[in-house]
Amino acid sequence: MKRVDLNVDIGEGFPYDRELLSFATSANVCLGFHAGSRELTEETYWLCRDLGIRTGAHPGYADRATMGRGPRPQSDEANALMAEQMMFVLLEARFDYVKPHGSLYNESAKRLPHGWSDHEERISRGSSYDPIPGRLEKVNPAAADVFALVGPAMPLMGLAGTTHSVIASLSHSTLIREGFADRAYQPDGMLVPRSEPGAVLDDPDQIRRQALSLAERVDSICLHGDTPDCLEFAELVYRALKDEGFEVGA
Repeated sequence: MKRVDLNVDIGEGFPYDRELLSFATSANVCLGFHAGSRELTEETYWLCRDLGIRTGAHPGYADRATMGRGPRPQSDEANALMAEQMMFVLLEARFDYVKPHGSLYNESAKRLPHGWSDHEERISRGSSYDPIPGRLEKVNPAAADVFALVGPAMPLMGLAGTTHSVIASLSHSTLIREGFADRAYQPDGMLVPRSEPGAVLDDPDQIRRQALSLAERVDSICLHGDTPDCLEFAELVYRALKDEGFEVGA
């Protein structure tokens, strides 16, 4: 029996967190920058621990107007806030994995069309962990941010076949291969940008079919906790996986 994880994004200030954890086996906890607060992060973290839920850090751009879904900020203040998240993740060292949020996720996950490019091959041959990965910065600045967040040996939840695979390799870590039940995909396997119509799925039958189609190919399936019907969808996906013979677990 194949095991597949069901992960949810929580700690962002929406009212469904505790109920979602009835179905989730992993939780991506907002760090209080793109949404929520540090107090809510702590509260949500301990709720997950008390319930025995695998718990991941969910850092994102500190852009509350877009909930971390706008372009990568370029200001010194934005860089300082990202560095603060890095220190929180690396020094607290209480999380089981890291999953970037929003644009940080999308911008750091660039498709590797036919294997790694020359740049990525040169990066992969680096022999030591570099907390300020200058080589990766030239290829993908957002990926450099994620690399610094992951640190040495911290598992990364992300998209297989993208720069997320490179980050996991560089940090001598594990890539938890993720799929999205409630997001539309492009033909190349990347997510449809949220700015485009139909990027977020809201049809239960479509979500069920997509979750089942992903289950054989990924380690974890994501549902977002900021959509109005997320609790219904979480139960739907959980039941569908169980009914098809999958073990739901981290």
